[in-house]
Amino acid sequence: MKPDQRSRYVTRIERAIALLERSLALGEVPSLADLAAEAAMSEYHFHRIFRLMTGEAPGAAITRARLAGSLPALSREGVGAATGQSGYATSQAYARALRAATGQTPTALSQDPHSLGRTAKALGEPPADPQSALRIEIVELAPLRLLAVRNIGAYAELNCGFGHLFELVLAQMGAENLQAIWGMPHDDPRHAAPEVCRFTCALDTGGLGKPGGDLEECQIPGGPHLSFFATGDYNALHGLIDTLYADLIARDLLVGEGPVLINYLDDADEVAPPHQRAHVYLPLAND
Repeated sequence: MKPDQRSRYVTRIERAIALLERSLALGEVPSLADLAAEAAMSEYHFHRIFRLMTGEAPGAAITRARLAGSLPALSREGVGAATGQSGYATSQAYARALRAATGQTPTALSQDPHSLGRTAKALGEPPADPQSALRIEIVELAPLRLLAVRNIGAYAELNCGFGHLFELVLAQMGAENLQAIWGMPHDDPRHAAPEVCRFTCALDTGGLGKPGGDLEECQIPGGPHLSFFATGDYNALHGLIDTLYADLIARDLLVGEGPVLINYLDDADEVAPPHQRAHVYLPLAND
């Protein structure tokens, strides 16, 4: 029997979890890129699907697994051994992580077997993460040729990236040639550090304009996408994007290779957050 897509996602996520467990057993901490590669997904898609399938983000899962794996060593040999087992560089860093996750210090846990047992049980179970519902449909997106700039920094400061994009594009053509504003997130700003959060700011210019310098050309092949329309705050879209991945899995569909696409229908400098409109698209595999 041909396996359904949900089973395939389960297999991929299980491969990543197995790599995580093998690495931590050796006192090594795998990166998000390592786990995504093991699951044969891009980092962005992996992050979303992992969270939906397991109930927590990969970074939280790594931290939880590191701390859970350290507790047997903590009870037997003390803080030094637990630090080495967890992969933290210093006992101070280990103690901070353990306290942030459990509210307990290593010393207190090592001296209280009952509390250590409860903590081990809590760290062994990911938190519940219920998803909200949106009206989601499958649409056929036409191919796009966009002019774009890459922005690295806090998501809340994307106006700087878009400002630079408009400056470069309007140096080549009039504003009347601008047809649509697009964005492509490459990281989830809820979990990525602001200073490394990657995002592509893009404009549909109807085929006009040439790339050069910071200005790149992006060819989006189009094809089937899961999509929803939202009205609200652009900064809240990343939480809503999770529902696309939940719907993908529920419908037994396979995610495509391209990025998530956001078509901003309003200028964030002119329209207040309660009324900002956007179409969001998640690419689907053709097979």
